[in-house]
Amino acid sequence: MKNFFRQFANLQLAIFLLLLIAFFSALGSIIDQDKPFDFYIKNYPTLFFNRPLWTYLKLFSLDQIYSAWWFFLLLIIFGLCLLSCTFLQQFPALKFARRYYFYSYPSQFKKLKFTFVKPTLIKSQACFRLRNENYSIFQNQKGFYSYKGLIGRIGPVIVHLSIICILVGSMLGALRGFTAQEFVPKSEIFHIQNIVKSGQLSNLSQQPLRINDFWIDYTKSGFIQQFQSDISILSGKGQEIQRKTISVNDPLVYKGVTYYQTDWGITGLRLKVVGQDKNLQLPVSKIPTSSQKLWISWFPINLSEKKGLILLLNTARGKVELYNENAEFLKTLQLGQPLILENRSPITIFEFIVSTGIQIKTDPGLKLIYSGFLFLILSSFVSYISFSEIWLLDSPISVFVGGQTNRAKIKFKIEIARLQKFL
Repeated sequence: MKNFFRQFANLQLAIFLLLLIAFFSALGSIIDQDKPFDFYIKNYPTLFFNRPLWTYLKLFSLDQIYSAWWFFLLLIIFGLCLLSCTFLQQFPALKFARRYYFYSYPSQFKKLKFTFVKPTLIKSQACFRLRNENYSIFQNQKGFYSYKGLIGRIGPVIVHLSIICILVGSMLGALRGFTAQEFVPKSEIFHIQNIVKSGQLSNLSQQPLRINDFWIDYTKSGFIQQFQSDISILSGKGQEIQRKTISVNDPLVYKGVTYYQTDWGITGLRLKVVGQDKNLQLPVSKIPTSSQKLWISWFPINLSEKKGLILLLNTARGKVELYNENAEFLKTLQLGQPLILENRSPITIFEFIVSTGIQIKTDPGLKLIYSGFLFLILSSFVSYISFSEIWLLDSPISVFVGGQTNRAKIKFKIEIARLQKFL
């Protein structure tokens, strides 16, 4: 079993897998992901080997790269490489670095880059100097061995484990996470219905929710500053469990499910006939534009003559632009302002039926991903700590002193020079 895992503790294999993962991750940012089937037929019709390009995208799951089985397989093999390297190479190297061993022959100092020779010296002075430099010292009759910065050897282990945390968290989020988008009028109770994306093992929350209120904050110049929703989470019996006013960048989190404020819209108008206890409700339709939000509705006046009013809304502040059936502008009407019609009682628009856009999202692997990146940042700082070793051998001829380090070699050279001067 150990020989089997040793095959994965291969630097060339790990680099190759890392390049493959990076390539397909970049490809996933170029090719539109998780779009409807018709989208790919329309946007990827180019022929390739006498077949449209979209057929290859579907065949190899290139439209869902981050949740494809072969992408998961690449991540698993790459994680196996990291684990094998960690337990078969990094941990033994760390264990070996903790061992102290002494030099017994002057010839052993030839392989060290930083050395000097003294006719004689007092070993206690050298030990005193190195202890002040935070070295750990082990002595025998002929000399001593000292080291410092052992924590720097833990850096590669933390790097591997942090990357594994990120990989596991990403896979967990792709398999068990889901994203939904709901447009709900205020005072309505709703469940999750419009699933945008879900993993193969996702468990959809069916917690009932209620939109108590929705409002928009405007700047002095009339632009939208923020839109907010007062949302309640209900029990199965309709009792309120938790309540919060959410806004953009201030979501509600409950049992691992996050409720974001993402959008808003107008779903209808409420009108009242002046002098009567009669209310009317008009539906509105959104006009797709790239520059601003627009909604349109139609109020019939004379059906036989096909006369009526076109109502155009571009804000929720209570302004309605009126046009006739020939799309000629008539006037701008405010909420509560009566509208006088021919041969009909005046009407008043007293309310906009506003809906709020709520995005419901869960990602069980998010904490693992954040933890992995936190450890990765810490490992970067830990890796800058140099692991330095110094040997001393008191031979019958002379006293030999030498050392080596894996980083900051100029600093270590100055340190050896100061030790030589001190002695």
